[in-house]
Amino acid sequence: MQHEAIDGVVVRVRDMADHDRYLSVLTAEKGRISILAKGSRSLKGPQRAVSQLYTYGNFEYYRKGDFCILKGGSPIQPFYALSMDIDRLNLAAYFCDVICEVTDEGEEAGDMLRLLLNALYAVSRDLYPHPIIKGAFELRVAAMAGYAPELHACAKCGADSQGDAYLDVMNGALLCPDCLHRQASLERRMPVYDDLREAEVLCPVSPSTLAAIRYCLSVPIERIFSFCIKGEEDLRAFSKAAQTYLLSHLGRGFDSLNFYHTMRQSENAAKGTTL
Repeated sequence: MQHEAIDGVVVRVRDMADHDRYLSVLTAEKGRISILAKGSRSLKGPQRAVSQLYTYGNFEYYRKGDFCILKGGSPIQPFYALSMDIDRLNLAAYFCDVICEVTDEGEEAGDMLRLLLNALYAVSRDLYPHPIIKGAFELRVAAMAGYAPELHACAKCGADSQGDAYLDVMNGALLCPDCLHRQASLERRMPVYDDLREAEVLCPVSPSTLAAIRYCLSVPIERIFSFCIKGEEDLRAFSKAAQTYLLSHLGRGFDSLNFYHTMRQSENAAKGTTL
């Protein structure tokens, strides 16, 4: 019987029977792996500490047929602080749902693991505003999943606009206002009827917002949240563009994200704020 050990983050759990639990663990070397943790739901179970959602730990397991069975393990970073605040918890749930969507078993996921760990750590410690962490995470995940946009200059005329521009989400490109206006005028004169044509999704971006997006796509993962956006309007535009870009390319939404927004709206309404 072969025993193995690997470091990873528990990104999903599924309770089985009365005391068991299936763990989906994101690892650098093997992507996501599924491990059966017997007795992990028991209050006195020796594997309980390493079988909790969002825990980064070392997992010792053995293979039995097609199954991986947890033999033991130890937490490295349990991220207990996530459970102390509903916004932190909801955001962590969304991050893990996204990671499960873009990773698979047997595929190397070192960068995804590093990004997730940095995001969970930043959220658990409230190191940066949540819109910054969430937006940066979404943009970088999209890029690593193969949807990196080309934002050096306008895709139509090649000009590096110094003013407001538009993020062409589905084409992963930048459009200056002049080219967008010319394109709209042409389409009005020569309408195109194509059932297979992808819907056009445009997000307006200011110079500050565009600079933040470019930063998130280019810097080392360890510094991805180390920026600020002055002004609520630009911060909202950044957050909306990042979320729209990722979800549009994944072609789906997430219940955890909807719940996060619902709770945020309730809290902001009570506080009289808009973010």
